[in-house]
Amino acid sequence: MIKIITPLLLTICLTTFTCAANLERIPLPVDFKQSLEISDDYPLIQTGYVAQSISAVTAFYQQALGQPELTTGDNTRRTLFYTIDNNTVRISLYVRDYTTEIAIMVTAANN
Repeated sequence: MIKIITPLLLTICLTTFTCAANLERIPLPVDFKQSLEISDDYPLIQTGYVAQSISAVTAFYQQALGQPELTTGDNTRRTLFYTIDNNTVRISLYVRDYTTEIAIMVTAANN
């Protein structure tokens, strides 16, 4: 029985670590306040907000990750699409009151 449980536990631990590591590869602005993180299974999701304009947040991601493959939206809603480590990364920005909400989703390459 131990021979079956040990590899199973090892697989679960490594899968969780790999997912969390992928989410950690996405940089966050210094004043990012996290409100939600789901990092144990794909799609990986992290949300929060900053006290910066949508233009400033966009500039931060362009400097940190380069030009996005695709950008949609306007000055109140914007989505930046990247591919990082063969995974699709979608960074959605939404202006609310005096903050910009950030929602990051990482989708596995095989999904």
